[in-house]
Amino acid sequence: MIDKSYSFALVLLSVVVATLGAYVAVEIAQRVREAQGRRRLLWTCGGALALGLGIWSMHFVGMLALHLPVLVWYDALLIFASVVAAVVGCAIAFIIFNRATVNRWLLALASIFMGGAIAGMHYTGMAGMRTSVDVTYDPLIVAASVAVAIIASFAALALTRNLVDNGSEPGTWRKKVGASLILGGAIAGMHYTGMAAAHFTAVPSGWVPNDQLVLGTYQLGLVVAITSVILLGIALLSTQFERWTVTTRSRFDNLLELSPQVVSFGQPDGRITYCNPYWYEYTGLSTRETLGFAWTDAIHPEDRDGVIDTLRESVHEGKDFDVEFRLRGKDGNYCWFLERGRPARDGQGKVDAWLGVAVDIEERKKAEQEAWAASQAKSEFLASMSHELRTPLNAIGGYAELMAMGVHGPLNAEQAQDIARIRRSNQHLLTLINDVLNFAKVDAGQTEYRLTAVPVDETLRDTETMIAPQVLKTGLHYSYKGGDKLFSVLADPEKLQQIGLNLLGNAVQFTEPGGSITLSSEARGNCIEIRVADTGPGIPPEKLDRIFDAFVQVDRRLNQPVQGVGLGLAISQDLAQAMNGAVTVESVVGEGSTFTLSLPRAPRMELADVPRPEEPAERPPILELADRPRILALADRAPHERPDPERPKHRGDKDERRYHDS
Repeated sequence: MIDKSYSFALVLLSVVVATLGAYVAVEIAQRVREAQGRRRLLWTCGGALALGLGIWSMHFVGMLALHLPVLVWYDALLIFASVVAAVVGCAIAFIIFNRATVNRWLLALASIFMGGAIAGMHYTGMAGMRTSVDVTYDPLIVAASVAVAIIASFAALALTRNLVDNGSEPGTWRKKVGASLILGGAIAGMHYTGMAAAHFTAVPSGWVPNDQLVLGTYQLGLVVAITSVILLGIALLSTQFERWTVTTRSRFDNLLELSPQVVSFGQPDGRITYCNPYWYEYTGLSTRETLGFAWTDAIHPEDRDGVIDTLRESVHEGKDFDVEFRLRGKDGNYCWFLERGRPARDGQGKVDAWLGVAVDIEERKKAEQEAWAASQAKSEFLASMSHELRTPLNAIGGYAELMAMGVHGPLNAEQAQDIARIRRSNQHLLTLINDVLNFAKVDAGQTEYRLTAVPVDETLRDTETMIAPQVLKTGLHYSYKGGDKLFSVLADPEKLQQIGLNLLGNAVQFTEPGGSITLSSEARGNCIEIRVADTGPGIPPEKLDRIFDAFVQVDRRLNQPVQGVGLGLAISQDLAQAMNGAVTVESVVGEGSTFTLSLPRAPRMELADVPRPEEPAERPPILELADRPRILALADRAPHERPDPERPKHRGDKDERRYHDS
């Protein structure tokens, strides 16, 4: 009898491979129970192959760990047969794992078949050994090895079945490791028990290996063991990735099903491929009535074309979209929804899918409509009070002027001074009321616009005449830098003049005596920009965004009694926007502000179409001191910052329009 020995490294590797194969089999068994349909079948086949690979690799590496004083060869055909036997045995195990219920008798029967298949694998592999020595077996030890295989199979099936049924309990991973160690040790015990049953005896022989044999070496054992570990590691990672994927998909599906919003997915061309249950519950539509572009039939007919155009434009440009529309419910009523969509892109940046989320905004829409109705009612009420509010003020001003003219008798100096104060206060109050009423009209949408080609230079010169009394009274320096006399803007003449007066009035109001105001115009692209620059205190940066809001003033000082209610800029911005223009501001604290009115240019007029001016183009650059008392008297008689929209504009006589201070 020949003495035999084992390579400790290969023995250890064989046990590692068996244990790892058992652990992978447990993981795959759980995937089998959780999968359905085709995926269940694929996982079953994969589990049988993984466990079979682990058992067979352990067996073959264990045989290569055997050291004999002669070379040992292995028959490739019988080695393959041992692989088949291992896979068949493991397939029996996974049939048991797939059953809903398994009693002990069925488990015992399956253990006999599985153990027999593993024992058959072992002894088939042993039969494939080719060497110059004779191999005999001890029947008792062979029987013991088969018994170990059956017992090990029973333990493996029972433990794995328990883990599959209770895989979600805490501490499961410890049970998996323990079961894998028991199963790996049992398989190794069966193998080395079977190896112990073999006895090798030297006999004279002239045996020569043929081409179908594989030489068993230590290096081959290492290759088989390492390759098996790598393959089993990949299988284990696959099970973990599948677990993560299933968990993530389950959470995502639950999120979609529980979401109180419409969630949809679409193809790159915008065709809908999925809608969550909320859509079907709300609309009552079927899948056929939803997928593709069929879902747009549930949109209100008045909103449908706008929604389709928005979606088509977003798909064409590959950009996010945001659209509001009314959606028909299963009860036939329409409710407002806000849908937002975003494209998903692949690694090359191309759109490969669309995600859309639609939220019910019916309550918000109702609140907005109620707020708008309340604001509209307020504005309409104020606008309708125009005559009632102004009539008594006009009467006060008229009687005060009659008394100042001495119609009811001469006045002494003190009475004349009081009458002048009454008239100034009356005019100031009338100006404030005009501002409020003008804003109310604009806010209520009652303002009418008659857009036409308005010559910019002529309009600004007329505006300058109207603001001249206030400029002279406050001691400011005023200059006008006219642009091309042929430039015209597409605007309402009265509204343009009102904006100009508002901007100039603000400049006069907030510029200290001795400061300067400059009015200018120039073309920029397809627009004409009208600028009003002053040397006032300037506007802090944090207030620039709010000065166009109603009733907002930058600097409300108690020692400045004449200062309006903060509606001039709000009215000017609304009027400008209604004429497709805008008012902007640039300001530096301590240096002044520049307000710019930008309006679209009208078609350029030919020289023959320009009316001949009634006054010389060149105007006196300086107001004569002798004329100042008359201008100041005019300021006391009819000072106004803005024109009254209820009456025609009076541009004044020819001489008044010529006065200015530079």
